[in-house]
Amino acid sequence: MFASSPPIDGDPGTVNVPREFHRRMAGIIDAVQAGIWTAGVHDLLGYATDYAFGDKRGLQTLVLKSSRRSAYVRLQWETIMSDSPADRQLVATAIQNAIQELS
Repeated sequence: MFASSPPIDGDPGTVNVPREFHRRMAGIIDAVQAGIWTAGVHDLLGYATDYAFGDKRGLQTLVLKSSRRSAYVRLQWETIMSDSPADRQLVATAIQNAIQELS
């Protein structure tokens, strides 16, 4: 599904690491948008972010907003960037929780 990336703590090495992070976060936004639309909420999602770069930087926060509600998606950098089945499930659960909150 997603390419693996090594842990980052300090120098990221290449621009590919932050680009992959943003691709994954965009995938979350897209999945929630599609999910609320399917649930009958025909709003365009807005969002705000609070991201920190690399491992051990705390939670990465994505705030998703519809015209009437908002939902927080908070995940560790390591979880977002991981390809393990357990971490992919955490991301999927966060997406489903956001869809429920916004629907």
